Amino acid sequence: MTNKRCFLVTAYCDTPIKKKTLEDTLKNISRYNTDIILFSHYPIEKHIQELTDYSIYDYSNPILGPKDGRSMINWRRFRFPDVEGNAFKINTHAVDYGYAAAQQIKRGILFANEIGYDEVIILNYDLIVYDKMVDDFNEGLLTYDSIVPIYGGEKGLYMAWFALKIKPFLNNIKSITREDYSNTIDESIVEEYLYSKFTGNNSLLIPRLEWEGPNPLDGWIKTSVVMEGNILPKFQEKEFTWFIGHEILHIKDGIIGTDKKILLLWQIKKDLNIEVYLKNQIIHKSIVYKKYNYQLIYLPIEHLEFNSYLNTDELRVVINGWEIPKELLILNSISSIEIAYSYE
Repeated sequence: MTNKRCFLVTAYCDTPIKKKTLEDTLKNISRYNTDIILFSHYPIEKHIQELTDYSIYDYSNPILGPKDGRSMINWRRFRFPDVEGNAFKINTHAVDYGYAAAQQIKRGILFANEIGYDEVIILNYDLIVYDKMVDDFNEGLLTYDSIVPIYGGEKGLYMAWFALKIKPFLNNIKSITREDYSNTIDESIVEEYLYSKFTGNNSLLIPRLEWEGPNPLDGWIKTSVVMEGNILPKFQEKEFTWFIGHEILHIKDGIIGTDKKILLLWQIKKDLNIEVYLKNQIIHKSIVYKKYNYQLIYLPIEHLEFNSYLNTDELRVVINGWEIPKELLILNSISSIEIAYSYE
């Protein structure tokens, strides 16, 4: 150990681009003569391990979903060329990765504490690090217990880059549990949850404008990999795009949810044979011709009944011989399609 301060790099690098970015980041920060701990929820290749002082792979990666009372809403709205005035809006829920990230930071810091580090600088694997950032944190830790760039609202922490002395926050760190997260986060985001854990009377809070600058898309401190917020590619196949959701109708006085389950198809490039099976019996069969811009198919199964079969192999939706994967059907169980949605 060269000193009692270390970098803690958090990562989940499951693609070649992310792995290369992680490698570049580790090589970049190695010049600061500060030990490096890598904590990953994805297996770490040997040549990456060799760039660190300690590499930890934690397979748990506790992702929370609707059954845990946590999800993030993703939506997309669009209008087809032959539909006048109104549009469709598709909504679905993505799982909440917040606690997985919080647990990663917690376990990484506790490991650093156990092997004798007093201070830790936390960064995401794709943070673009330059000298002034490190110099400012090194100087700040001489005076403050934590250095927290503000993110989101007034009480959010920028998880990709912050620093702290471990001992003043040790009890707070240990208090980060799945139960605590679920009970306290409510409608907040993980950045706000961690802000409460890593700030105190002797914290340096850096306003967002000071570290990000006037342009959030090209901030002074930023990451290099764009977050994956658009889920639509999950439903795009080579010859069509599809989506299943329960029906929501927009009417003059508001909206009405129905019990109907809809299969929406668009970007159709060839004729499609649609088959829906329940308990190995075919309950729907139709052909969708490529000449149509889109097609709405009302499935002969109600929304709640559709969902009740998802934990079994009894419900199958097949398009041109391709069966929709179970994990996507499960995602569609909490999805909706808004019809006659207005852009106004």
